[in-house]
Amino acid sequence: MSRRLAALALVGLTLTGAGLAHAAVVQDQGLRITVLSQIQPYKLPRVKPAPIAVFISGHVATPSGAVPPQLQRMTIKVNRHGLLQSRGLPACSVKEVQPASDERALSQCGDALVGSGRFYATVVFPDQRPYPTRGRLLIFNGRVNGKPVLFAHIYTTNPFATSFVITFALKHISQGPYGTELSASLPQALGNWGFVDRIKLTLRRKYQYKGSELSYFNAACPAPRETKAASFPLAKASFYFAEHTPITLGVQKSCRVAE
Repeated sequence: MSRRLAALALVGLTLTGAGLAHAAVVQDQGLRITVLSQIQPYKLPRVKPAPIAVFISGHVATPSGAVPPQLQRMTIKVNRHGLLQSRGLPACSVKEVQPASDERALSQCGDALVGSGRFYATVVFPDQRPYPTRGRLLIFNGRVNGKPVLFAHIYTTNPFATSFVITFALKHISQGPYGTELSASLPQALGNWGFVDRIKLTLRRKYQYKGSELSYFNAACPAPRETKAASFPLAKASFYFAEHTPITLGVQKSCRVAE
């Protein structure tokens, strides 16, 4: 089956000129959200989607350096241009990746892996000072109640071996410039343990199915016929923090038509 490229919405991606990564930044209510992203190749076919690789870095901070409030929920709407191709790709269940170390999650669901990277989080325990930790981040193609989802598997050994899974649900949008909504509840996955405030991630997966090479992530450059380049809104993300009104970040996309 084919679905819109919802995975690109994880951190509000943007295509940038000449293959360079530029930052999208929003600062509001004492919080600063920064997204740095890059997609390769920069030149893409005008109509038929082609395989791509996505490189992402996202950071939530406060200008004062204080620990930011917990990110409780996020919803991201993604532009209609782009394709997530999962036909023939294995899908995991949450029981196969939680609880699990990164090695066990890969042994159980390695065939469904579509992205990997690192995460950085702040651990918060009652009557103790917050302190940082970090670990591995794995993204798996999955299903919940027969519906497609993405599982973000987080594993750390500090202060003790712990794993979490953040489930991103996919929802089709029938009207407007956006075709897919991606949403997740973070406290439901992380509980009161802490919160993720920075990630570095690569999304890329090619695989064989019935003798053909397919790619999980694909995109086209929908430039008008008389032009070679296009720029349009790729994603609109809303972040819901504890005791804050939602903060919305819009991301523009640019690309060039391959010769």
